[in-house]
Amino acid sequence: MLSRTSKRGLSSLTTALKTNALIDLHPEVAEALHARKPVVALESTIIAHGMPHPVNLEAARSVERNVRVSGSIPATIGLIDGRVKIGLKPHELEQLAERKIQPVKLSRRDIGTAIALKRDGGTTCGATLIFAALAGIKVRSNPTFSRKAQI
Repeated sequence: MLSRTSKRGLSSLTTALKTNALIDLHPEVAEALHARKPVVALESTIIAHGMPHPVNLEAARSVERNVRVSGSIPATIGLIDGRVKIGLKPHELEQLAERKIQPVKLSRRDIGTAIALKRDGGTTCGATLIFAALAGIKVRSNPTFSRKAQI
């Protein structure tokens, strides 16, 4: 999901952060959103459930590198110790990938319970969209990519 920040989304996150919501916005992501730089939201269920360790961690790092090469900031979204993380730090990415305690697969219906139980979790596309919208990461299609996908 490629983004140009919306003022409405960023203000709703700002409000949530002021009320001590269980949301952590990675400083690099916050800076990019404030500066209206492109941000790519990445789901994390493939790290937590889709691939075996250590391939999952290598794949996640590779995807984040590719996003950076494109000139965007990666914002891998997940749940760590019951806190929503919009942009995972390296050690948080490792925590999800290593699966010492099996992370929850977080779809929309699982978010509240996982937060209440202070679990780790990998976000599905649907949950990632919810948190990306909260952060002000807007979804837009890439016509060039769409055309290539149709070929």
